[in-house]
Amino acid sequence: MSWNILGHETAVNFLQTHSHPETIRHAYLITGAEGVGRETLAIAFIKAVNCLYPPAKGEFCGECLPCRQIEAQAYSDLSILRVPEGARELKIEQIRAMQQTLALAPYQSRYRIVLIPDFQRATLGASNALLKSLEEPPARAILILTADARESLLETIASRCEVLRLRPMSIDDLTVELQAKHHLTPDEARKLAQLAGGRVGTALRFLRDEELLEKHTNALDMLEELLKQNLGGRIKQVEKLQRAKGQARETYAFLIATWLTFWRDVLICCEASDVPLVNLAQEELIRRAAANLNPQSVAKILKKHEEGLTLLDQYVNPRLILENLLLKLPRLEA
Repeated sequence: MSWNILGHETAVNFLQTHSHPETIRHAYLITGAEGVGRETLAIAFIKAVNCLYPPAKGEFCGECLPCRQIEAQAYSDLSILRVPEGARELKIEQIRAMQQTLALAPYQSRYRIVLIPDFQRATLGASNALLKSLEEPPARAILILTADARESLLETIASRCEVLRLRPMSIDDLTVELQAKHHLTPDEARKLAQLAGGRVGTALRFLRDEELLEKHTNALDMLEELLKQNLGGRIKQVEKLQRAKGQARETYAFLIATWLTFWRDVLICCEASDVPLVNLAQEELIRRAAANLNPQSVAKILKKHEEGLTLLDQYVNPRLILENLLLKLPRLEA
C-alpha cells in the first residue's frame, strides 16, 4: 500500500529511498508543529523498513505480521521511548535503559529501532547521554527522533541525524483532501482545516472527537465572556472552574492553548496579514479586538499565554497562573 500521508510527499519520497539496507542511515530527526504528522511518518517508515511483502520498492503491505505489530506498537524490535505520564521531561535513566536494549542483536528483523517522540522535552543529561549512541551507533540499529524544531535540540544531536522538516498543508489543499476522503461538506472541511492550521493530524483529531471540537468552541465562548468582564467577574469564573470536576492543570492548559489561537488571529488582523484566520466563527470578535489593540500589545498577550503553558508544565499552581493571565487581558465592551 502507499504510505497514505497527506501533504508530505517530499519527506515520503526521501524516506522511501532510505528504507533499504544500502541507503538506510543510523539516525533520523523529523521536525514540525504538533499535529503535523511527525510520528505517523515515522511509523510508516518503520513499516517500510520491516515489511515482509512490500508491493513496491519503498512501500509496505500493511497486512504482514511486522506491519500489523508495528501499527499496534507491539513489534519486538521496536522501542518507543515517551515522556512518562505525569512527567514533564524525558530522563537520562530512560536513555541509558534504551541504550542497553539498542546494543542487543535484533530479534526478528534486520534492525533494532528506537523511536523517541518529542525529544525537545529531553533533559540536558538525557540529550548528552543520547550523543553516545549517535557518535558510536550500534550495528544494525536505527534511532528516529521527532521534535517541534531542529533548534529545540542540541546542534550536536541534530547534526548527526538526517533531518526532515514537515510543514502544514495549505488550508485550501487540506480542505479538498478532507472533503474527498471524509465526505465532508465544503464548509465543514474548511472549518476543520482552519482550526487545525493546515495540520492533518490535528484536523483528524477534531474529526474523530466531536467532544474536542465542542471543548474548543466552549473555550472561545468563555474567553468572549471574560473579555466583557471586570477583574471581579473574571476571578469568579476561575472559582467556578476550580469547583468543576476534572484535572485543573489539564483544563487550564487546554483553555490557554485554545485562547492562544485566538490572540494569534488578533495579531494577524492587527498587522493586516494575508495569513488565514484559524477561528473563523469568532471573526467579528477577533477584528473588534484588533481594532482596540496594537500589535505590540497583542504580542505581549501572546507571550503571557506561552509563559502560562510553560509554568503549567513546571507544576506551578494552575489557579494562580490563570488568574495572573486574566489580569493581563484587555476589557472589550459588548
